Amino acid sequence: MNEFFITVMIAYLYSIFLLNLRSKLEAKQIRFLKILLLILTVFSVVTFMESLPYVDGLMLYTEIIALVVLPVFLATTYINEIKTVYGKLFVRKSKRSSTLINNDLALALSESVDYLAKRKIGALITVERGISLTDIVDNALMLNADVSKELLTSIFIPSTPLHDGAVIIRKNKIICAKAYFPASERTDLPMNYGTRHRAAIGISEQSDAFTIVVSEETGRVSITIDAEMEYNVTREALNLYLENVLKLD
Repeated sequence: MNEFFITVMIAYLYSIFLLNLRSKLEAKQIRFLKILLLILTVFSVVTFMESLPYVDGLMLYTEIIALVVLPVFLATTYINEIKTVYGKLFVRKSKRSSTLINNDLALALSESVDYLAKRKIGALITVERGISLTDIVDNALMLNADVSKELLTSIFIPSTPLHDGAVIIRKNKIICAKAYFPASERTDLPMNYGTRHRAAIGISEQSDAFTIVVSEETGRVSITIDAEMEYNVTREALNLYLENVLKLD
């Protein structure tokens, strides 16, 4: 058994090991392991492909592994990163509003989230930014209403017909409610992340949207942007996000 084949087998075993650890490790640790795996695979191809002799068709066999199986293996391992890049490069972009989101919206969001969090009322609020969410909006319940604390909080009251799903805000308007996002397929997320958290990460993997999550179990507030979630943020931290991410006047 030659060195290249041994290295490939090690890479496969390492990937299985990596996938088994996804549910037990933090995202940063997973990224480190993925980088190590990629380096190992590239090293095996670059180092051994040209040095292998042609023995009984052995080179052809290793070329099939390198050129067919390894790309599939790498695509499977890095599927989340590939989907994120694809979403940001090829999802159509909406025209940016000439008017920046104003402080009234920030105040309404902050007060609404604070009200919902104190009462442990689950909520999912997404602010559309550069990448259009039209495909999701078209399948939701259209509202096109001004943003206000009263309307936002009433939407998520459990007894109301609109509480399930997300609210999407576009250009200072609540464009729709009962919007459903594709849940993230990442396996390295903490077990305490519920359906709303996974949906929030899912939409942030496919767009540059800014999403606020309120947990109905704990009342904790989380935010997602650029496929990353910050869990259990304070009201002060949320206000900073609103000022920085939404570019308030």
